[in-house]
Amino acid sequence: MNKTFLRTLPLLLLPLASVSSAEPYIGAGYLYSSYDDINVSGSNNGYTIYGGYNFAKLFSAELAYADFVDTNSPIDNSSIYSNAWLASGKVTLPIAIFDVYGRLGMGRFSNSINTSTDVFGGIGAGVSLGPARVALEYTKYDTAIVKDSVNLLVEFHF
Repeated sequence: MNKTFLRTLPLLLLPLASVSSAEPYIGAGYLYSSYDDINVSGSNNGYTIYGGYNFAKLFSAELAYADFVDTNSPIDNSSIYSNAWLASGKVTLPIAIFDVYGRLGMGRFSNSINTSTDVFGGIGAGVSLGPARVALEYTKYDTAIVKDSVNLLVEFHF
């Protein structure tokens, strides 16, 4: 019985292999987003802060807050704003210290027109430098004001 148990022990521990290579991370980024309000359109600078969890280096779950637009309309000086709480899944293809990835998620967007829950997706590429990672990402949003953004992200893995 002892030999049988020792032979099956690796199989019993196999599901824990992905947990042992899992790692949490936090990050922040600069956003350059395009917006389209009822009367005016343009682009604006913003920021994001986020945290996530890598599962076996290929899959990640991420929560984020993004502040896309905070400006005034040149027509009537009314406030134009958009921010969001975001949740997404990310699939990453690592290539040495580089990686390419895609993400798909849902967000709760608050803006000067309405508040809604909408889908978003993005693609990006990054480079890992020890526990730090830098990435450039393009994200497309299905929301009332923000249409898309280019993001420069810096994150730290624990």
